[in-house]
Amino acid sequence: MSGAGYRRGMLTVVAGCLAMIAAASANAAQMVSHQALYTMSLQSSSRASDVAQLGGRMAIEIVDACDGWTVGQRVALTITTFNGAEVVSYTSFTSWESDDGQRFRFEQQTRQGNVVIDELGGDARLHGDEGGVAKLSKPETMSIALPPGTVFPNIHTELLIASAEAGETFFNRLVFDGTSADNPNHVTAFIGKQTAGPQLPVDNKAPLVWPVRLAFFQLDTRNPEPDVEIGLLLEANGVTRAIELDYGSFVIDGRLDELELLAPIDC
Repeated sequence: MSGAGYRRGMLTVVAGCLAMIAAASANAAQMVSHQALYTMSLQSSSRASDVAQLGGRMAIEIVDACDGWTVGQRVALTITTFNGAEVVSYTSFTSWESDDGQRFRFEQQTRQGNVVIDELGGDARLHGDEGGVAKLSKPETMSIALPPGTVFPNIHTELLIASAEAGETFFNRLVFDGTSADNPNHVTAFIGKQTAGPQLPVDNKAPLVWPVRLAFFQLDTRNPEPDVEIGLLLEANGVTRAIELDYGSFVIDGRLDELELLAPIDC
């Protein structure tokens, strides 16, 4: 793959990670509406990644829309390759998921400068545990079958937090997150013991978090290695205190810098 092609693939992966990270704030029982701002930096990389340096910011907003939850995400990254080339990218992802987890709308776009290099949009519907269908409206019209047992991101995280609260250490579900035509993915979660997490000036005390590791596998893959892994420090109310995006040949850290809890909307 060319350097440009690899970076395009990397940015698509980042967008997919953002969808699951933002959904980590959508636990129906205990969630809080909030805005969070993260500093993104390169933890490690190999020459195979062609990512010598990386930095940027990520903003996430979660809002209770009365009939469901809306997620808005924006990320700006500056990537420098090993030969000194610099790429500035902007990725946005917006979604709405119904309270019952049966309907899901989504839109994603990645730009380099003023050039759109990747986009996806559409809506999906499930019929209980019987599966359903996702209908893409861009970049082209197509339908994706959602096998029985598929869930959308918010319900996935609700079930994940419930598993963590029950003391379980392993959780596996089929998830459609609206970031790729290759969806849905098998998502395997490993949950650590609850511990004190990083504290911000706005906190009265150090928050309790679960260390969570999410591994993403394509639906029909025979590869024992995941395509990407996400590490999270996750609160019971859904706030993500720290993020790690592990793509194998490079790893991105996300540090929470600012957090604002939003007042509930009058429904």
